Amino acid sequence: MNVHSLIVASIAIMLLLAFSIVIFVVNYQRKVIRHQDEIKSINEQKQLELIQASIQGQEEERMRIATELHDDVGATLSSVRLFLHSSMQKDADESVILQSKQLLDQSIRSVRNISHKLQPAILNQLGLHASLESFASIINRSSVLSLTYRSLCPLPKLSEATELSVYRMLQELTSNLIKHSGACAVTIESSVENGFLQIILLHDGQGLTNEMYQELIYKKGAIGLKNIVNRLKSINATIEFSSEEKGNFRICILTPIVS
Repeated sequence: MNVHSLIVASIAIMLLLAFSIVIFVVNYQRKVIRHQDEIKSINEQKQLELIQASIQGQEEERMRIATELHDDVGATLSSVRLFLHSSMQKDADESVILQSKQLLDQSIRSVRNISHKLQPAILNQLGLHASLESFASIINRSSVLSLTYRSLCPLPKLSEATELSVYRMLQELTSNLIKHSGACAVTIESSVENGFLQIILLHDGQGLTNEMYQELIYKKGAIGLKNIVNRLKSINATIEFSSEEKGNFRICILTPIVS
């Protein structure tokens, strides 16, 4: 083989090698783009599931309130109507009026309870700290769980949306502990750290890990946890699950303090 043929062959080999490298790079980039599209599709699907769960949760809450109004308040007011109708008779005694008054008082209490579930009055009037103290007191009176709340420092005044989201998340987490964890004692601590409101929930029941939490929020059901995810996003907060020494579990919520 002469020199000219050798040069031509070398150039051909280099061109073939360069072409092969270009093909490899193009295919690799296609695979990367396809993989990114798949990840994007999965994330969009997960976001859609969370939105659907949020809508479902809202509808279930509306249905629950409608049921309470119909079965409790509606039935009581219907009874009041019958008593008042009876009181119009000439021989009606004062006990009918008294019973009507008692039933009206009961209806007022029911409406107040429903209103409190929708928007805790104490949260608007006295803030997050007093609301959590009141929440702990209510849980302790139920005797299903021992709940201790303490604030390690004065809490700043946050927006109504932020305080309500934090309060609702703690309500949901406590409800889940009562239903699923077998916990006997819960401690909630609030503090301010580096521009964040830090809420730590410690309990002695069966707890979650971050991995379990991530799996559960994308499963069918688990509406409470999915609502927590939406509330976290709405206030740019984060949540972390971990285990402590002595078999306790820890949940930490970090919420940025926006001035």
